[in-house]
Amino acid sequence: MKRLGLVLSVIFLLLLSGVSLADTKSDQRVYDQAGLFSEEEVRKLEEEIQNLREDINMDVALVTILDAHGRTSERYADDFYDYNGYGFGEERDGILFLISMEERDWYISTTGYGITAFTDAGLTYISEQILDDLSEGEYAAAFTAFAELCDDFITQADTGEPYDTGNLPKE
Repeated sequence: MKRLGLVLSVIFLLLLSGVSLADTKSDQRVYDQAGLFSEEEVRKLEEEIQNLREDINMDVALVTILDAHGRTSERYADDFYDYNGYGFGEERDGILFLISMEERDWYISTTGYGITAFTDAGLTYISEQILDDLSEGEYAAAFTAFAELCDDFITQADTGEPYDTGNLPKE
């Protein structure tokens, strides 16, 4: 009986924290909790991500939130990825891009092979490529560019030389 109470308490705390407990078998990878996209944009982004996931054999998720419920964007993104059971393979390979409207900030979380493929220099490069769209409120364009860059970065990492300092894509 004590175990049941503990399990229920944990579930209740997670629900209060604002972390989604989506069905881990779901193919949904776009969570627009901040309402930044039209239904058509969500459908198109979901389709792009599904195709990308199949091409790169890595999980990709895009999340928008109104607030992070007292957490940093980094913590929220990491928790969202983990609690929703994302990831390919034993190392749970993947990447998640989160926008928090509360502080108007964002974070890119990587796991497994994503850590190898998306170096710090590579993530800085990606940030620079999408910053104008984010600043102008063109969130769908930013996410589309992000997905395309994910494909490029995984393709490069698969050669054994991930994009990194001194080895970034030519603009």
